[in-house]
Amino acid sequence: MAKLNGWKRIGIIASVIWTLGAGAYTYDSETEGASLRISEAYLSCGSAAKAPLTVTPPPGYTLESPSKAPDFFPDPGTVPMPPGAVPADADCHKQAEDSLALAVKNARLDASLVALVPVLLGWLFTYLVLFLVRWVKRGFMQARGV
Repeated sequence: MAKLNGWKRIGIIASVIWTLGAGAYTYDSETEGASLRISEAYLSCGSAAKAPLTVTPPPGYTLESPSKAPDFFPDPGTVPMPPGAVPADADCHKQAEDSLALAVKNARLDASLVALVPVLLGWLFTYLVLFLVRWVKRGFMQARGV
């Protein structure tokens, strides 16, 4: 194993701290933000599904009293679901679960990119600067004839 000088050791420690800290922070903030958006969408979906059902009578029909209402006008909210239909709450719940799964997948990718790309670019930039400094230094040494 190659010997590491003090600066490389500091760089490795800083890289590990950045990777863990930035990755965890990004993942947490992404999932929290997605959860809030999904919760709001779920609540609005649920409230829209529970909105009272209004039934309008056919044109020309007048209702003299509520006790004489014909059977073909169901009470609001008691309309039977057609066969094979999914209740609105179940549909909202399924959409929320699918959205959360997608958000967590995207949060993992974002956290990985935020954690690893700056570390990679930082090491590449550092070694590029060191190479250039040494190259320029060699040029001055050759000019002096050393």
